[in-house]
Amino acid sequence: MKKIIYLFLITAFLSSCSDDYVDILPFGSTIPENTDDLAMMLNVTNDINSGGGNYGNQADDVVFPADRIPFINESQLSSYTWTDFMYKENESDSDWADQYKAISRANYVISNINAFEVADEYNVDNTKGRAHFIRANALFYLVNGYAKHYNASNASTDLGVPLPLELDINVLVPRSTVQETYDLIISDLETALPLLPDVSTIRTWASKQSVYALLGRVYLYQEKYELSVQNSKAALDLGNTLSDYNSFSLYDPTNPAKGIAGYDSNKMSNEENIYVNEGYRNSLFLSDELVAEFNQVNDLRFRYFISKTDQSGTVQSNYIPVNADRTTWSGIRMPEIYLNYCEALMKQASPNSIEAIAYLNKFREKRYDVATYAAFTHADDESTLAEIMLERRRELRLTAWRWFDMKRLGLSHTRIVNGKTYTINASSANYVWAIPLNVIAINPLEQNERGL
Repeated sequence: MKKIIYLFLITAFLSSCSDDYVDILPFGSTIPENTDDLAMMLNVTNDINSGGGNYGNQADDVVFPADRIPFINESQLSSYTWTDFMYKENESDSDWADQYKAISRANYVISNINAFEVADEYNVDNTKGRAHFIRANALFYLVNGYAKHYNASNASTDLGVPLPLELDINVLVPRSTVQETYDLIISDLETALPLLPDVSTIRTWASKQSVYALLGRVYLYQEKYELSVQNSKAALDLGNTLSDYNSFSLYDPTNPAKGIAGYDSNKMSNEENIYVNEGYRNSLFLSDELVAEFNQVNDLRFRYFISKTDQSGTVQSNYIPVNADRTTWSGIRMPEIYLNYCEALMKQASPNSIEAIAYLNKFREKRYDVATYAAFTHADDESTLAEIMLERRRELRLTAWRWFDMKRLGLSHTRIVNGKTYTINASSANYVWAIPLNVIAINPLEQNERGL
């Protein structure tokens, strides 16, 4: 198979990306000629399935102890205190650049696949479906990061993100509205759905299951709960395997940081991962608020993934994440599908507590020590929903979805850094990330309102 050159893709989104966007795509010697070449463009995991880290120091999962503040860099501190701009004009915002890199590749495939010679290594429909999913997935992250949370009353006027659909360097793509962005996301997913296999054993490739799961999340964020229920259930019907944490054990019972026997830490083969989007992060300390949400006796997530000591046995000032919690995550995992389904069941016009509790307990029995586990029982709809949201808090810790939950639920959090108090709440403009300054230097997009 030929090596592919993407030189012409440099212009795909120059109008709304930073200077360094022009050199993030590889140079080669052959222009894509057939549908296999296009499929290979989507196989470059580092360009398609990476990104998603701006939230890493922002959510209430994380704390920098006072004695660590002097050792964190300026961008980390800016993120941690929710400042107006996480990045300076000469710095790249990798979340923005990575998502638009994926979009540019998807756009090229979508624009050309029907015109290119059909080759025989990769299924054409599958390639087309993957491209539409990739674009939808990237746009969902972007609109939730760089625009206001979806509000049906204002979505048609609230600024969204640019929607580049052309490969024309002369087109300066403006910001769409939030509604237009969501409309394209849903349209892409509906287009992708019939083109993809039910499930994918390659966890960086889309499937019907990942489409249904993402639709379930999209509609949950739009507060279209009946549609979220339908799509989340469709994803679960295609497979609903959860890892049973009761089958794991610690290599060293005195130190979780030394690893877990039986746990698959490989994101590409872990049975709970439906679609992989991950990145890397520096060492973290966990907030007291997060740690307090766990039953330290029988919650196996606390036993296996939270520790007061590192691998060397050194006691830390605060609890730290160990094992799988060392990477950022903005992909799709089976536990989130369960929890999206349960939340939507309880928030729809006619709450279905019987179904919600059934699926909540299917999830919980895989996360708590079987020797002491007690199934959750329904007292009233309010307490059932509250328990579902607590499980979201525990399970989606340190992922993009905790930060976006804080945003969509209008949660507040306060930090004191170097004697100064910082608070983010539902009315804080800085729940919306700034459009990168080096992007605006190329394309004068309207900046988001700033200020805590």
